[in-house]
Amino acid sequence: MTETVVHVTTLDQWKSVLDVWFKKGYKWNSNNQDSQQGRFKNYHYEAFRDGCRQLAGSDKKSIYFYGRNGYKGKTIEYSEFMTQQKEDNKMETYYVTQEQLDLIEYLNNEAYPLLALAMNTFSYGSDFEEKFDPNILFTDEFIGDSTVALAKYLGGDTSIEFKVKEQLYRLWRADGDDRIYMVLNDFGTPIWTSHKDNAFTAPLEEIKKWKTPAWEIEKVDD
Repeated sequence: MTETVVHVTTLDQWKSVLDVWFKKGYKWNSNNQDSQQGRFKNYHYEAFRDGCRQLAGSDKKSIYFYGRNGYKGKTIEYSEFMTQQKEDNKMETYYVTQEQLDLIEYLNNEAYPLLALAMNTFSYGSDFEEKFDPNILFTDEFIGDSTVALAKYLGGDTSIEFKVKEQLYRLWRADGDDRIYMVLNDFGTPIWTSHKDNAFTAPLEEIKKWKTPAWEIEKVDD
């Protein structure tokens, strides 16, 4: 059996690796059963909180993790793994707001998407003027490569995708005149760091599980 073991450092990375394998038809093996009734749900967040940082996928399309990072062979870092996926799939991902994504998908479902965009952009009118403001597609964050990618996507290029980037959060508290952040050690135990880029980050639902009166929640900005 051939396996790929990916080393992750954040919950978001853990989820992203699993999303890649889920899309390819991978399933949890019998030891890490993905049961809706069992202790673990489909992302096994409990395993990450317990300190697991090694996710494995086999050529049998089976997913499992190494408790306490017990795998001693060669692992692939998250960034390398995701780079390989992009090269294999030749997919280009662009992150947009939910409002932008709604407009892009609406356009993509039109009979002539590029024509619909051009008509609305140049104020010739169209059937979606009352639903969307087309200017949301041409913000400072979206110009340049993203605009070219949009034209290719609406023209039928299946190697391009648009996604809403999930908002992440972290925990902080004041320590004298300084601000410190919560981070998890290799055993899944909360400790602190003075560097916010090293803080434990996760979606709001997950970060609330670690919230205590001593810690405040804040958004992670790009």
